[in-house]
Amino acid sequence: MPGSNHRRSVLFIAGDLSGDACTAQLAERLAERHPDIVLHALGGRRLGGVVKRSGGTWIADTTNCSAIGLISVLLIYLRARWLSFKLHRFLHAHPIDAAVLCDWGGFNCRKLTFFRKAGVPTLYFFPPRSWQRTGKAGLQFAPLVTRVATPFEWSAKRLSDAGCRADWVGHPLLESVRGSRSRELLRREFGVEAGEKLVALLPGSRPSEIRVLGPRLAAAARVLSRDPSIKFLVPVPAPLVRMARAHFPPSIQVVVDRATDALLACDVAVVKTGSATLEAAVAGAPQVTVYDLGWVSRIEWLLLWMWKKIPFIAMPNIILQRPLVPELLGLNCRPDAIAAGVKRLLENKEDRRLMEEGYKEIRAHLGENLPFRATGRTVEILEEMLGEPPARP
Repeated sequence: MPGSNHRRSVLFIAGDLSGDACTAQLAERLAERHPDIVLHALGGRRLGGVVKRSGGTWIADTTNCSAIGLISVLLIYLRARWLSFKLHRFLHAHPIDAAVLCDWGGFNCRKLTFFRKAGVPTLYFFPPRSWQRTGKAGLQFAPLVTRVATPFEWSAKRLSDAGCRADWVGHPLLESVRGSRSRELLRREFGVEAGEKLVALLPGSRPSEIRVLGPRLAAAARVLSRDPSIKFLVPVPAPLVRMARAHFPPSIQVVVDRATDALLACDVAVVKTGSATLEAAVAGAPQVTVYDLGWVSRIEWLLLWMWKKIPFIAMPNIILQRPLVPELLGLNCRPDAIAAGVKRLLENKEDRRLMEEGYKEIRAHLGENLPFRATGRTVEILEEMLGEPPARP
């Protein structure tokens, strides 16, 4: 309140690597505009670092707490319960003025009732299933949340129709990817000489993904290495560097937390399905998308999910509702098929042109033509919720 000695405080919650990065970007912008607001977080290392620098509390680390399928849910269930306990204990001791929740619907949606009963306004940044265009799935939380900032126009309309105050703010990838260094500088830094081609190999951000996809990407690189002009680069999160190096030979660079730079510098990327496929589209990197599971999870897929006949897995294809990037999934995720897909994109100019045209459509869907950027607009929404006068950018 104006004239009060009470310092406003905001809690951020994010559960996976991409959500952690986007929410950290949002928290940094809020801290720049309002250094008097105290920030707290239940999130990954980037978000934790931002709140600690601001003098707030990093409640716990949520790295690798996202789940795909029932088996992975069971594996992280106890950890999620422990995180929930730590969060509630913190909130009982530290009143907050607003909560910002990013994706991670299995955890965050269960907290909306708690915040509503406590009288804490909530902003859902990246609502669950925001990519979905039709149906009622992903709308159940709408009556419980105060505001929503969503990356897709259709998501804002669906949520508004469900009775939620939702704004289309665009996607922060447009800021983080485009704000990186130039392609030429990055290629020199990665040791790519004139006439050489760079293939980025992105095996994922979870240990299970490195275990399953690492050997196949390494085998695909051996096939492609018959062309001596091709170089390879493997960006992985810091905790997975040792695991990645165990799969790739010393001749292949493994770098820490530089996925964006790798995508900007490369000629072709092999990308594990997920948010990185969208990052590749924003970066303009021609890509082959890959995914597979361990045998136990594959059986779960066959029994519980395959019958749904999901048309697309890669985010660029989901957004466009048509096949744009190749998807090599399950039994089709073979080293020879991966190598063939990369080789085709390296050699076929028409395939590359068609992919770039599709990428332009994707960037438009992500809000490239909006008169504002996602992070700045979301901070403004948060300021409105807090009753703060907007700060100058």
